[in-house]
Amino acid sequence: MKHRTPNILIIGAGAIGCTLAWHLSGANAHITLLARSTSLQAITQNGIRLYKDGTLQGTRAIETASDFPSNSVWDAIFICVKQYDLAQTLLSLQHIKCDSTVIIPLVNGIPWWLLQTHEKLRSEAPATWGNTYASYPKIDLGCVVGGVIHIPAQMRDACTVEQGSRDTLVLGELDGTMSDRLTQLVATINHSDLQCKCSTHIHHDLWNKLLGNAVFNPVSALANATMYQILHEANLRTLCALLIAEVMSVGNALGYPQDISVEQRLQQAEYAGNVRTSMLQDALAGKRIEGETLVGVVAQIARCVDVQAPTLDSIWALLQSRFMRAG
Repeated sequence: MKHRTPNILIIGAGAIGCTLAWHLSGANAHITLLARSTSLQAITQNGIRLYKDGTLQGTRAIETASDFPSNSVWDAIFICVKQYDLAQTLLSLQHIKCDSTVIIPLVNGIPWWLLQTHEKLRSEAPATWGNTYASYPKIDLGCVVGGVIHIPAQMRDACTVEQGSRDTLVLGELDGTMSDRLTQLVATINHSDLQCKCSTHIHHDLWNKLLGNAVFNPVSALANATMYQILHEANLRTLCALLIAEVMSVGNALGYPQDISVEQRLQQAEYAGNVRTSMLQDALAGKRIEGETLVGVVAQIARCVDVQAPTLDSIWALLQSRFMRAG
């Protein structure tokens, strides 16, 4: 990214994409939001309204586009779609030149680049990880910066987003270096109301978040329970503890050890309050869930690194049985 007003494209007008667009539009950056159908019309006409902890923070006009603006030069492209839609999105970015543009996928679950770069996983065929990962196009990973987002958000309507109290992102080069493009991108984000950190171990940061996503999302969807209900019902809390221990074991085998206990991770989750996880929201809305990328792939990684994860296997089987369109 050059020392000028950065030109940033955000792909996806869901909760994360709209939250990011709203904040970065106040960060001395030129923002374009790629949106579709109802969202495109609503945001073009009304802008984006953002609430934080129930209080309206304001409405901001956001430039929109319905298709990828191929003639523009982008300093950064944030991809904020469900991971089962990511492969199709990346097809439109194969022409991107890494010397001028950085691509930052902000998705839940295991990203394709981790599977392609980890020494214990990269020799596996893409189909090993499931249908979602089998269809990924070839993308120069030199263009990619890893991202982990810690911003709870959900849409109230097509142009109104409700953000929770957390507002942090973590970005890092896949090889752990502290590059100029990384520091400049983080500086741009920090000119907004968001808090962004540089990381030299983005793989580890990603696994830290997965430790929550791979546990609480499927349990909440299967039990139709909020985070508060999960953590305050004895059997569900015990189930979550078993899952956390297994995901931790898989992480240990990959070189991502945790510095907290299972009980401490459960206590951390209690700060989420009485919220619905993203998988529960999708299940209740009859949408496709991110089962494969949050749960199924972790169960498969466990097998590849010879870690026993019977609870994780059972939860994945239940997700497939209960939600026929599971990712």
